[in-house]
Amino acid sequence: MAKIDRHTFQTRTRHMSADLKQKINSGAYSPGEYLPSELALTELYKLSKNSVRYVLDELVQEGLIIKVPRVGTQVAKPTAKETIRFGVYPSLYKEAGMEELIERFHEKYPHIHVETIELPYMNSDSIANLIKLGIVDALTVNLQDMYQFQERKYLDLLVDQDRHDHIYPFLTPYFEKESGILAAQPFVYSPVILCYNKEHLREKRLGEPNSSWSWDELAALLRELKAPHRYSIAFQLFSMNRWPIFWMQNEDDPSSLDYSPAQNRTSLPTEGLRWLRDLVTEEGIFPLALAQGEFEAEKLFKEQKVSVMLTTYYMLNELKNANFSFDIAQLPHFKNDRTLLLSTAIALSAESSHKDTAACFVNYLTSDEAQTYIRQNTFSLPASRYITETFSVELKNKPSRLELHRDYSSKYTTYREMSISMQTQIRFGEILKQYMSYLTDEEGLAEVLLPSNSLSSSKNI
Repeated sequence: MAKIDRHTFQTRTRHMSADLKQKINSGAYSPGEYLPSELALTELYKLSKNSVRYVLDELVQEGLIIKVPRVGTQVAKPTAKETIRFGVYPSLYKEAGMEELIERFHEKYPHIHVETIELPYMNSDSIANLIKLGIVDALTVNLQDMYQFQERKYLDLLVDQDRHDHIYPFLTPYFEKESGILAAQPFVYSPVILCYNKEHLREKRLGEPNSSWSWDELAALLRELKAPHRYSIAFQLFSMNRWPIFWMQNEDDPSSLDYSPAQNRTSLPTEGLRWLRDLVTEEGIFPLALAQGEFEAEKLFKEQKVSVMLTTYYMLNELKNANFSFDIAQLPHFKNDRTLLLSTAIALSAESSHKDTAACFVNYLTSDEAQTYIRQNTFSLPASRYITETFSVELKNKPSRLELHRDYSSKYTTYREMSISMQTQIRFGEILKQYMSYLTDEEGLAEVLLPSNSLSSSKNI
């Protein structure tokens, strides 16, 4: 048989694998029955002998068939399913198509059953307890929980994983225990971005935001966008995934020789927070009463009740069925033009009694097959560099600037780069509500930082 190209090879081997699995699972090939000979399979699926053996070896590993020396390939007898429990953030069902991925895993590994357990947000102690009690075998870990695991010395609860070359290199350091050893395998990621209603801008004859804009230039645009029964901008004001941007962009460049983290109340980078407070309390700009609800900004944007929002690639999935045109841009700038990087990884519990089986599931979620599904069927960004830069999103009504992340990665920063610990950031977010309501000032904000204003302890982990 003439040598076939890689694409044809992948297409034909996938077809052979899927077809044999379907016939085995449906009973067309019953337990104990022998499959057609390798020669017959090469003719049936238009593959070489080596390619047929490659597929058959995969089915052997999945427990579907048994190779009997000098006799043939026999359909294996059903075995009892092994159940693993997977702790997952609920948002990943929409952000990464998790339900479909689990169904696909079940088809590929019918002897393994994945039972899901909902994980709480912003509660690393509860997640650590689930691991200690052996309740989860594998789990999702976002950067917020990862940093709290580091600060609270919980990393030993997670099994060491090897670093993979196909994962974006800027993601892996955030999930490392030490150089080259991961506590969790990066799965998906997103920067915080700007999203805007193109029709509202055309209605007002306004230009679209671009990468050189300052926040003051955006504010001028927002004032022009004011309209009856509509606000100019919305986002979850007190979310840990939003307000830190206005702090970070007013810190000096960490690579500068003159840089030193905030050490006293006179050097706090609060200019951006003050600017934000002035903007959101301006009439007609920001729906303050709706500033806290999860998905509220995306809901208002989809209803065209706001024109602009701070959001993420994850949250763009709320707009899959939007009936108007929208686009995205990188965030405007203050002193610098950094943006917050969000990422979720998959970890293995050190207390699991099903480590090998759970590792099989983790490997599947980071495989080309699963990452390709995420890439083509969601707006979220897979952690696999090859998949993200090779395949395209297949959703309708996708923004024309969807690929801006390719040139945006040098701007990414995380909570770790802030000059205060994760726990202090959480306390700061609470007092920020009073600040935005004019019940306290910069002095009140500074008071929160006095007990713990350094990340030195966690940065040395």
